[in-house]
Amino acid sequence: MSIAKRVVNRPTTFLILYSLIVGLALYIVPQVPIDLFPEISPPILVVFTDYPGAGPEEVEQTVTRPMEGALTNVSGVKAINSTSAEGTSTIILELSWGLDLSEATNEVRDKLEFVKDFMPADAGTPQIFKFDPSLIPIFQMSVEGNRSPDELFAIAEDQIQPRLEQVDGVALVTLSGGRDRAIRVEVSQNRLEAYGLTLTQVTQVLAAQNIQIGSGSVYEGNFKYLVETQGQFDSIEDIRNAVITYKGGGVNPLTGASTGSSQPIRLRDFAEVTDSYKDATNATYVNGDPGIYISMQKQSGTNSVEVSDNIIAKLDEIRDILPADVSLTVIYDTTKIIRQSLQGVTSSAILGAVLAMVVLFFFLRSFKSTIIIGLSIPISLLVTIMVMYFSGLTLNIMTLAGLTLGIGMIVDSSIVILENIFRYREKGAKAGPAAHLGAQEMITAITASILTTVGIFLPLLLFKKELDIIGVLFQDLALTIVIALLASLVIAVSLVPVLSSKYLTLFTRKQRPIKNRLIAGIDTRMENGFTKMDNGYKRLLARVLDHKGLTAVIIVLILVVSIFTLEPLGGNIGIELAPNQAQDVVQISMELPIGTRYEVTEDALMQLADIARREIQGYQDIFILAGNDGGFFGGEASNRGVLFITLPPFEDQIDSYDDMLAKMRARYDQFPAANFDIQEQGFLGGGSPIDIVLRTNDLDKARELATEIKDLLDNEVEEVIEPQISLSDGLPIASIQIDRDKAYSLGLNIYTVANEISAAVDGKTAGRYRSGGDEIDILVILQEEDRSDIPDLDRIFVLSQTGNRIPVSSIAKIERTAGPVSISREDRSRVVHVTARQKPGVSLNMAETAVRAAIAENIVLDDNVVLEYAGDFADLLEYIGK
Repeated sequence: MSIAKRVVNRPTTFLILYSLIVGLALYIVPQVPIDLFPEISPPILVVFTDYPGAGPEEVEQTVTRPMEGALTNVSGVKAINSTSAEGTSTIILELSWGLDLSEATNEVRDKLEFVKDFMPADAGTPQIFKFDPSLIPIFQMSVEGNRSPDELFAIAEDQIQPRLEQVDGVALVTLSGGRDRAIRVEVSQNRLEAYGLTLTQVTQVLAAQNIQIGSGSVYEGNFKYLVETQGQFDSIEDIRNAVITYKGGGVNPLTGASTGSSQPIRLRDFAEVTDSYKDATNATYVNGDPGIYISMQKQSGTNSVEVSDNIIAKLDEIRDILPADVSLTVIYDTTKIIRQSLQGVTSSAILGAVLAMVVLFFFLRSFKSTIIIGLSIPISLLVTIMVMYFSGLTLNIMTLAGLTLGIGMIVDSSIVILENIFRYREKGAKAGPAAHLGAQEMITAITASILTTVGIFLPLLLFKKELDIIGVLFQDLALTIVIALLASLVIAVSLVPVLSSKYLTLFTRKQRPIKNRLIAGIDTRMENGFTKMDNGYKRLLARVLDHKGLTAVIIVLILVVSIFTLEPLGGNIGIELAPNQAQDVVQISMELPIGTRYEVTEDALMQLADIARREIQGYQDIFILAGNDGGFFGGEASNRGVLFITLPPFEDQIDSYDDMLAKMRARYDQFPAANFDIQEQGFLGGGSPIDIVLRTNDLDKARELATEIKDLLDNEVEEVIEPQISLSDGLPIASIQIDRDKAYSLGLNIYTVANEISAAVDGKTAGRYRSGGDEIDILVILQEEDRSDIPDLDRIFVLSQTGNRIPVSSIAKIERTAGPVSISREDRSRVVHVTARQKPGVSLNMAETAVRAAIAENIVLDDNVVLEYAGDFADLLEYIGK
């Protein structure tokens, strides 16, 4: 018995079966994870090794290069990039897509064992990390109110952060913009000298006066008692009254030596003790007012939209417990654009399905036929999404695009079957036999058609490893279309015959004429119109067949003209790896020269924010992050900061995203010492798409050429903006050079001297003070006026082994230098990058062409310098080649 006959003979069985399938699909569909793009985990491993005290060149020669040589033989390695900085080596391995990172990690660890014995004894053990996209913050918000930044930070730390950390899917909550609480012991330099003390002495004695020591246990009767010596400070007053030394005799608490009659010298005699905060290293401003910045990262493997929904639900609970004058504001929700994009694609898919049914009704002129086809579309989609769920796919831009494309193909199979069934009904066949014969006759044809289309997408699945990220990205699209097509085939040969024969029986106009004269007249005119259209097509087809050669020439010419519309071949259609996404926040990073004080960076960002408030119309909020690089890990740097400008909903915008960028870029020249970069939340990270690579071992020459190219792009190439150089200047350093022989002769060791200098400049922690369940650092530090400049070595004293106070100036001197520059290597050679963006309205290909022409015409390369082009356009050409 044929498939079609079996289906038609058991209509109730198949109807129940489809009802169960639809019910199961309706239950599963809401559980399908939602994301913007398919989950892409780049095959990247990071090997981090520390080598304390070593400069970049020493790290490169003794740590980085030996490990690079060993890691070259790891299976599937495509590229090895490294950075050698002072005291650290970072190697990034780019592996082939599709590799098992766990196995690759084990192989990397095995390879490193071979070079372990050849590395310096002081070098640390290499640490291996997998790159995880979940490190990118998915949610950013601010806390603001009529409070000081320190009070806001305390509220965020005590009331907001713990509750956010409890949210399902949240891995890490980071706070910026406030100061940690500390018991500040601010010592007067003059009084310290008057009492003959050093800062390390004060720190050691204070720590010794604040201890709790377990002393074993004792037995009394039937009980065992633990013995503890409670010697911790109970109040700030206890700290102020702590005895540091004695004057005129007594027992010195530091040395234990007896000095006769004495007068105790307490901490309050030469220091101010306050319950305060540590020094600020970063700050956040919300519309000009101080605030706290909160960044959240999701757990690996969790769904972004689900985690974001959990956070949003928690925010209402948190707002209820906050003081009335404190508020929470969302700066950026990465899932917002996901929702908007998916909503747009979903609306397009639904509209496409509706329009398909309208067109079907127009041509079929039958409600029953339209309903049959109309049912096949959602059922096919539900079955497809259910199979996607069990296959581990998510609803994202690519899978929804596959579903949208599949709708038209889904309709095709059902229409072919239905039309053939209708043709048998016109011949006079009964409903059952017509459904059986009509479906059976077309099964082979539609199966061949479906499999032909499936065959087009199969190479994307078979060769996804060779296609790298393109293969990973489009595999979901291809797999979704394949599933949708196969589901439509099953439904066309089973559900359509059942419905047309039993439940929505088809009738021809002869079997059931239209009784309404008006409708019958319209139907007759439409039938005549379709007949004329068929006849016209027959005549056109006959003429084409009579002029086969001319037809073939015209088709070839159209193909050639279409190819040459591409911009690389002289046309106007540009080529991009990924289109720009609509953004709902402008994020501008500012970087001042390395070593710039945090206060200077803060002032520059405030000026930039003032410009934004004056120039931009229709913004929602303006946020400042000073002393923070805005990166994945929220890294602090006194010379860096970020300006966020959030946009209102699209219908309320006055200035668009591009308008805002144009206005801000026009003001960059007011900050000549700063470098600016636009951080876009794009599909592939939003980096600079134009990348010029200089390969040479001569870093001075590389810096000179990179600067020359940057100036050329700035002044001569109008198609690009924001050129940057990856090689930065070293950090300004006040280097204290110690004369070892003098130090040894005076009974000093280098550690003691360095420790005393560190205490004078940065302070020391003398234990922790417990208050209300919190543990607070006791920070011993010089008063602000005594440490605001590079330290005067005449005023820093070190206690020798004989108990004498030796001024550091007698054994050391200060030299102002620049710190070492980090060394970047790619594929085992030193590199420097010059990056830029294409100007708004200019295609990437046009900008790349202009850059190449300008460099070829104006830049003269040395024999030992190799210039290469990377970036999005170069990567795109590579993908096209594949």
